[in-house]
Amino acid sequence: MEILDFDLFFFSLIFFLPAYVANAMPVIVSGLKITPSLAKPINTKLFGESKTYRGFIFGVLFGCIAGIIFTHNGYSYYYIYENEYNYILLTFLLAFGALFGDLVKSFIKRRIGKKSGEPWIIFDQIDYVIGGLLFGSIILVPPIETIIILLIISPLFSLLANMIAYKLKLKKVWW
Repeated sequence: MEILDFDLFFFSLIFFLPAYVANAMPVIVSGLKITPSLAKPINTKLFGESKTYRGFIFGVLFGCIAGIIFTHNGYSYYYIYENEYNYILLTFLLAFGALFGDLVKSFIKRRIGKKSGEPWIIFDQIDYVIGGLLFGSIILVPPIETIIILLIISPLFSLLANMIAYKLKLKKVWW
């Protein structure tokens, strides 16, 4: 008996790729200092200073691009969707939902008195997963095994990505 079916693990990662890319892009584009006119915070009082239009727009854009590239290169399982347009909509919903989930978490952090950048362990690593899955479920509810895999591995990916971004001086804190 296999502990984890590799195909299911791979499917879970590819399925959620738009959300992973969307979640990473705000840090990357802020470090590259591109499009400074979009670097304005969405709403400082509601979300803090680090949630910018630039990060949100580029996150959704590159999340969609990543999902579509993997689809057209045969790496994705988009055949399980009714058609290619549903898959494109799903990539958008996963990417948008991931960043929306991050905004909701930031909103809650501000309401409970946590400052922008202050760690909120578990929630900082899972917010985008919940948002991506909720929005993506409009098109497709993945198998429960996929949801479990994503809830387990995504916080680990987030922590690793944050440490790398910190070492590359893209982030001010390692979390």
